[in-house]
Amino acid sequence: MRTRRAGSFLAIVVLAACGGAPPTPRGASPEASSPQSASPHETPPSAASPSTEGEDQAHAPLRLATFNIQVFGRAKAGKPEVMAKLAEIVRGYDLVAVQEVKDTSGEAPRRLLELVNAAAANDNGTTYALALSPRTGREPDDLASQEQYAYYYRTDRLRVSGEPTLFDDAEHDYFQREPYLSRFELVDGHATFVVINIHTRPRSAVSEIAAMEHVFAWAKAHFAGEDTFVAVGDFNAGCGYASEADLDALPIHGTAYDWVVPHSADTNLADSQCPYDRIVIAAPEGNRLVERWGVDRAFHDRVISDHWPVWVELLWAPERPEN
Repeated sequence: MRTRRAGSFLAIVVLAACGGAPPTPRGASPEASSPQSASPHETPPSAASPSTEGEDQAHAPLRLATFNIQVFGRAKAGKPEVMAKLAEIVRGYDLVAVQEVKDTSGEAPRRLLELVNAAAANDNGTTYALALSPRTGREPDDLASQEQYAYYYRTDRLRVSGEPTLFDDAEHDYFQREPYLSRFELVDGHATFVVINIHTRPRSAVSEIAAMEHVFAWAKAHFAGEDTFVAVGDFNAGCGYASEADLDALPIHGTAYDWVVPHSADTNLADSQCPYDRIVIAAPEGNRLVERWGVDRAFHDRVISDHWPVWVELLWAPERPEN
């Protein structure tokens, strides 16, 4: 049973591969602490933050990342150096949302899980679990671009609460690849949240980002009683796919939403500076969950991916006992 709720708070976090911010002052107003205006934080939490092993988990930030592992299939899984680097990256976080899983057999994402957990004996014994989505692109016009999403999460910090699911896109067909939703609970039990994983179709990026509002509404109905929602993934929200003017005109870019990753960010390895991946928090105290955020520029070899992981540290204050 949950012992802490965020009230009317709705948080939507759309994760990117870009820079990050200095720690958000605890208790500061949204205007004063908005990560939008903060400069990138270059040091990933795996290097800058101590391990949460043995700490008071209720006071340790949750380290959340998103990572488009470009064309993640059996070919990439057959490259030991690439897989070792991917496993190292995953182990730097408590929860990693992955896009662009292309292996219909499921072998590649499960092999990555094996490698992540193979290091457990040398890393305080922490282990990870995997939530792997069904194949996306269920509508007839989307069958040519079917992918899967994945969540890798630390079992000593998080558990899946309920059954993960793809967004029901059958009526309107908003998306080429339906978003993948999962509710997670902190193991200490004082908070839950729903993560929404999305990889938009590049040439339809603006319309699919706009349609995310329908996903948020659907998620609130589907995950009864939940009030914290985190949308993560490759939004293709930049350069030739989505202009700043296009994004600024969307309701999801209104005053109710705090875009942690700004338009000026760079989330990919190309020479161009493109903020494809995003982190967006919506509602009253959403930005006060953010401790820091940034890009994990852990590699420069495009054989690994053409996107960098983007991370954010979130901290929920424990519920105060009633007097």
